[in-house]
Amino acid sequence: MSDNYSGGGFERGSRISHSYIINDDEVKEYLNNCAIPVDFENIELDESLKHKIIYPSVNPIEYIVAVDGENVTIPVRKSFPSSLITFFQFGSLLIQSSHLDEMNKKPFISPSDIKELKKIKREKLVLPTKNVSLKKDIDFKTSVRNAVHDFFKKKHSGKTSMLETIYWFIFETYNLNSLKTEYKLSQCPHCGTNGIVLEKSKLNFLNFSWECTHPKCKKEILITDIFRLFEKIDNETGSEGIITYLGSTIETFFIIHTIKSLLEIEKGLVNRFLFVKDGPLSFSGETANMHKPMQALLNHLKVTDKINLVGVENSGPFVDHAKQIKDKLDPGELFLLNNTHIYNYIQVGNHKEQQYGSTSYYSGKMIYKTPDQRIYVLTVPVENHNTYYARPQLNDLTNIEEILMNIDKLRCDIYENAIIPVALANKLISLSNHPSFEILEKFAKKHLG
Repeated sequence: MSDNYSGGGFERGSRISHSYIINDDEVKEYLNNCAIPVDFENIELDESLKHKIIYPSVNPIEYIVAVDGENVTIPVRKSFPSSLITFFQFGSLLIQSSHLDEMNKKPFISPSDIKELKKIKREKLVLPTKNVSLKKDIDFKTSVRNAVHDFFKKKHSGKTSMLETIYWFIFETYNLNSLKTEYKLSQCPHCGTNGIVLEKSKLNFLNFSWECTHPKCKKEILITDIFRLFEKIDNETGSEGIITYLGSTIETFFIIHTIKSLLEIEKGLVNRFLFVKDGPLSFSGETANMHKPMQALLNHLKVTDKINLVGVENSGPFVDHAKQIKDKLDPGELFLLNNTHIYNYIQVGNHKEQQYGSTSYYSGKMIYKTPDQRIYVLTVPVENHNTYYARPQLNDLTNIEEILMNIDKLRCDIYENAIIPVALANKLISLSNHPSFEILEKFAKKHLG
């Protein structure tokens, strides 16, 4: 029973208030028209979506690259008006496949083996999150936009900055036959004019930016504004709404940046790498528009190269569902997820009218039970995600046997059904434990004066 504040005192809630709801005909009718996914006991797997996987005799993948990110938001002033800063740390972990083979032959893992696996490259980003701006007489939204842009301005790994990678990505300069000469931005981050056309020929390469085409604005539009994160930034409420989307986007662009660098070093070099992303291969929220240029990039490279890329999910409804149906799959069996299965058993929706991930995914989702009975939810690039989710076929998934063989080799017991690079990267860059939080809070307060 709850107490409600009323007229300076407390008034006890009525014991019979619920009766007005349970006796209401409109409420009953509404509930009768609601639907929820089918109970576990009634799940039936379409046998045509099951595929027995046979690993190749030779492993063509020599290196595994895993990318993961962590963030923690720190209050640098708790009293009114409160101020927040978010620290991001990203990790890129490179593992040699032959080193994994050697470890698997040993009766135990030595400290030197662990040291070899822990060679991680860390990248940091500080994001103004609420009531913090750069000391340049600029507003909060511009401070956030500049912080993101400055992070991409760095070279990280590779010979060129990640700003150049974004340019390479959205204008398809990787394709000599591409005719893409412009990119339409949703709106100007300053004046709000819709459908701003960013012309390739008018890009200022010094800062990778354009001038707004509206005659009364003419302010600077950054190439990183294509992520549309500025649409969720507010000078009063802050930028907390972009944290998840920004982290996932940066993780994906680390992979794109590495692919670009490998293509420039030597023809065929990228074929020897497997890229592992923590989470599904998709763009979400305001950044969802990036899934189309990502689809274009992967479809183009598929003609000349093998891009071995996989997303590994560690939590969420699909992981919960995978655990439910684990005993319905044989060891070494792959189950492809289509619209019918997803909307009958995992999410609410109409499989006849909806295409799963049509505005965000460039990949097909599946559940894999390894020969030693571990269960994974994976996403792998597909040429057309709408076709895949309508009627998935094994041959939609390029290099799937090689990818699954290496996922199996990367098994790890740090977390349930974890894989080595993602689990290690997560542990080595973690900022969320109690000591890290307190240290970062003191550090931020000290340097903010």
